[in-house]
Parts: sequence; C-alpha cells; structure tokens
Amino acid sequence: MKVILLQDVAKIGRRHTVVEVPDGFARNRLIPSKLAVPATKDMMGRYKAQRDYVENEKKLQAASLSESLKTLEQTTVTVTAEANEKGHLFKQVSKEMIAAATVAAGAPIAAGAMVIDVPVKELGEHTIAVKQGDVKGEFTVTVVAA
Repeated sequence: MKVILLQDVAKIGRRHTVVEVPDGFARNRLIPSKLAVPATKDMMGRYKAQRDYVENEKKLQAASLSESLKTLEQTTVTVTAEANEKGHLFKQVSKEMIAAATVAAGAPIAAGAMVIDVPVKELGEHTIAVKQGDVKGEFTVTVVAA
C-alpha cells in the first residue's frame, strides 16, 4: 500500500514522502497512529500543493536571510550585558538576545539559524555564523557593558 508519511518513521522514510509499505503495517500501525495517510489521488493533490507551498516558503526565507546578512555586514549589531571590571559577563549572551539585537538593527535573523561554537562570555566583538539550508554567512556582534 502506498502511503504519504506525515512524520519521520525509522527505517521507513522521511516526512512528506510517498512510500510503499505492507498493507497490514499501514492499516494497523501507520494510519491509526497518524504517522501516515493513504496515498489516494485526492491526498496526492493535497500533498503536492503543500509540498509546493513549503518549497516556496523555504525560498522566501533563504532570500530574506541572504538580504539580512548583506545588511548586517554593513551595520553594527550591539548587545548590552552586565559584566565585571575584567570584562567577563555574568551570564553568556544567548542566541535569542542576539536575534533581538538583529531585529533592532533592521535585519532580523532567527535564533535557530545562528551557530555559536564558542559561548559569548566576554565584552568585545564576536563573529556569529549563520546557516539555514543552503544559505551560509556570518556577522559581527559587539557586546558592551550595561
């Protein structure tokens, strides 16, 4: 039986793919658990429309992220945090704090797209990598004392 997977299923397939599985497995396990739906003509049409919508959204997000990265190369993103006299922060700067600062700078970047290898725990400039899908880049964040 052909089914459209609604979630990733181990050893079967990834979400939004059409797979062939034994009839009993589909009827007794996948469909009742809402892990899959039968691949009827109607459902295939809905699946294609949904897949096209998701693909377009990904393209729009990638274009928006690329534009934001170009803007951030020319502007300074500043985050304020409490620090001691030696320049060490009392708590590290989180991705969410940096995301809020990018919104304030006029070029929003989602916290989930940021890759921070070394925690930001000191004052000064730090390079933040961004990776989402095929779009990669980086920008500089300046951490100043509050």
